[in-house]
Amino acid sequence: MRKTLPERIKSWRTTIVLVGLVAMGMLLLLLSARPHGEGIPPRLPETTGETPATPDGSDGYRESLEQELTDLLSLVKGVGKVVVLLTLESGPGGVYGENQETTVRLTREEDGAGGRREVEENTASSEVVVTRDGQSERPLLLMEIKPRLRGVMVIAEGAEEPRLREQLVLALQAGLGAAAHRITVLPMK
Repeated sequence: MRKTLPERIKSWRTTIVLVGLVAMGMLLLLLSARPHGEGIPPRLPETTGETPATPDGSDGYRESLEQELTDLLSLVKGVGKVVVLLTLESGPGGVYGENQETTVRLTREEDGAGGRREVEENTASSEVVVTRDGQSERPLLLMEIKPRLRGVMVIAEGAEEPRLREQLVLALQAGLGAAAHRITVLPMK
């Protein structure tokens, strides 16, 4: 004999599973409804004493990558002096640790006339995890997100030769993971 739905709900194990599924569903809805970037604290500068050129630190990252590419591309046979310009879509970011709490409360009422009412109340909250190091506090960074590359322009001596220009484009594609349409190689005066 099969149990009816109300009999299944009365079983303790099924109730726990249902409450857990509802809580996970509500959590997913809350996380997907939050606009991108909301609730993520700004990245704090490292305590190395260096200050990035911009508040988000993207200029320091961009300049170091430009210098590294300049050094590498100038090693290619037939290439003389090299200037590299990178454009980034955004600054660096991160995924921060959060303490999340979700509460689901289900209330069932029946009156004397046989009427029933079920009320489900869902509450969710989250708080960024903060680590303390001596006197300073920082949000717990779980994963650092590097800026996305918008485009690369390389001006190089010797880039008049099509074969050398192609080698530079291929090197940039391999090194940066950039598509060819985002890379421009020009000959230097």
